[in-house]
Amino acid sequence: MHAAILLTLLHDRHLAAVAHTKLSTIEAFHYYQAIALFNSKLSGPLQGPEGDALWAASAILDAISFCHVEAKTPEEAWPLKPPSFLDLNWLSLSEGKLEVWRKTSPNRPDGIFRLLALEYMNFPATISSRPGLEVLPLDLILLCGLDASSTANNNPYYAAALSVARSLDLTCDYTVNLSFTMFIMRMPSEYKHLLAVKDPRALLLLAYWYAKVCQYEHWWIVGRAALECQAICMFLERYHGNEAGILRLLRFPKTIAACFARGNAVDYLTPYLIE
Repeated sequence: MHAAILLTLLHDRHLAAVAHTKLSTIEAFHYYQAIALFNSKLSGPLQGPEGDALWAASAILDAISFCHVEAKTPEEAWPLKPPSFLDLNWLSLSEGKLEVWRKTSPNRPDGIFRLLALEYMNFPATISSRPGLEVLPLDLILLCGLDASSTANNNPYYAAALSVARSLDLTCDYTVNLSFTMFIMRMPSEYKHLLAVKDPRALLLLAYWYAKVCQYEHWWIVGRAALECQAICMFLERYHGNEAGILRLLRFPKTIAACFARGNAVDYLTPYLIE
């Protein structure tokens, strides 16, 4: 209940176009209560319906952690802002969702989320037939050291790059959203570390993902995606602009982020910006 109330309050913020700020007292209260009750329930034994409720709560908390950004400008957003132990905390919470999946088994025969869980489980096979790395800009492929022999085991950028490549020409907002969710939940630990240390290649791939999801404006995704996409582009221009190909590769995420910031439509731009 506390998680649902907080998500509703954050949605009200979005509808009212309230600038990103710290949680209000009432919002912080519901956030604390939601996390405390969630952790308490997660640490004990679960019975069927309780697992469904816990899985739903984890999904809501995941959305909350991603949509709430305490920044009003790109300069105040990661990765430009001063380092903090809270950096990428939304990513840590998403990683924990896999443990919740194992604990609650939403795909069990009597689960109310069974159909959705099966769709999630089958999604990798569905999207595996989509184009591969070859659709990415050649400069990006070279920058990430990718070639025909690359795999998730020998290149830390491979999984993220392949995920981006398979999303670029998607036009269904539901499929894009599901792809992005899976990208976060299944992100390799090596790539997460590279993001944490602000590796330029890892940041560039995340900026491409952010630019893609900005085009569909899911309310709980687009705030962070647009703000951090702008911040990443500024960070790379400022600190890595002299590296081969970086500035040219920023054309796609930088243009999308700028259009979104001005309130212009961006859904048609991808084919013209990816070269």
